[in-house]
Amino acid sequence: MTPPGDLSVVRRAGRIVAIQTSLALAAVLLLVGLVIAAVYVRAQNSQMTAQLNQVAMTADDVGDPPPGVELVLRDNDGSVAASDGGKAGLPLLSGPEGFTDLSDHDRHYRALVVDRPEGRVVALMDLAPFRASRGRLLSALALAELAGILASIGVVVLFTRRSVQPLAQALALQRRFVADASHELRAPLTVLHTRAQLLAHRVDSGDLAAARKDADALVDDTRILGGIVDDLLASATMTSGTPEAARVDLETLARSVCGSMEAYAGSIGVTLACVCHDEHGSGGLEVMGSEAAVRRALTALIDNALGHEHSGGTVQLRLYRDGQQVIASVADDGEGIDPDVLPTLFDRFSHGAAHTTRADRESYGIGLALVREIVQAHGGEIRVSSTPGNGATFTMMLPAAPPRLH
Repeated sequence: MTPPGDLSVVRRAGRIVAIQTSLALAAVLLLVGLVIAAVYVRAQNSQMTAQLNQVAMTADDVGDPPPGVELVLRDNDGSVAASDGGKAGLPLLSGPEGFTDLSDHDRHYRALVVDRPEGRVVALMDLAPFRASRGRLLSALALAELAGILASIGVVVLFTRRSVQPLAQALALQRRFVADASHELRAPLTVLHTRAQLLAHRVDSGDLAAARKDADALVDDTRILGGIVDDLLASATMTSGTPEAARVDLETLARSVCGSMEAYAGSIGVTLACVCHDEHGSGGLEVMGSEAAVRRALTALIDNALGHEHSGGTVQLRLYRDGQQVIASVADDGEGIDPDVLPTLFDRFSHGAAHTTRADRESYGIGLALVREIVQAHGGEIRVSSTPGNGATFTMMLPAAPPRLH
């Protein structure tokens, strides 16, 4: 799904450029065709002029005129002779000298009248072969023009699309980054807002010890928020499938995420529980990757569960080891997921039913898509199971980190 706005403007501008360039190329091709036709017609006229002059000056009888030429002769004593097809030139014997065009029924001639010492000569040249040749040239030029115009349109459209495509992709990436950043910042900002409200309440009640504890937690949350911003700015490594390769203690990270979101969960009447089972001892719940990215994934899953949980319900984050995988599951006992939505639940801009505890907050369907991208970039897998009316469970499976070398 690509928003219309600027992207449609870019594409429309590309189409306008393609049309304008195609019209310019068509005008150039038309001009070239006209120049070729004019040069050819001028060459024909020069050829006819030279041939008529030669025939008129050298003809001494009308018995054997050159092909395509007719003759009319009148000697000084008034005797007139004409070739078989030369009768059309008889009226010119009484006309002026020079070139003229005339028609006789369906035939057209170019005529030259010359006065010589021995009499007047009229040479007629049939224009049919020249006009036929000119017609063939114009037809060939028209076809060439049409083919050239169509080819130029195709080439211009192709190159315009290719030149506009990077700009459209850059615009789409920009929109995606803004959407991702907006979504990723929403959950920690909600936590900060709740924490600030609690801090204000502690100060008003005079409980300075609790206020200091909340203030310290607020500082920690702002540090986490800064890490999320830094991670968003470096999100290119996530899209290339090469996240930061560092050991991440999921147990410590999970308890930190639950601790930061516990106050917010309590403000909407939901119990947030974190259960970790490390049967392999120290390091059994470690994975390789980006701590900030995994934190984002866990935060998004818990935030999604809280949004679809009812007041008085429970959201549980359970962490355990299964073979060579570390499993993190987030379960709620809320409204569940519509089975029709499950196949596209992790697609960008896809979302399920309206939020239960946040009915006034619009869902953009970005959080779960980001979770899938993060999990896949870490070589893991994300699954979901749900029964409508009985909640949903999201299971994130990540490869366990290799044992530490002692």
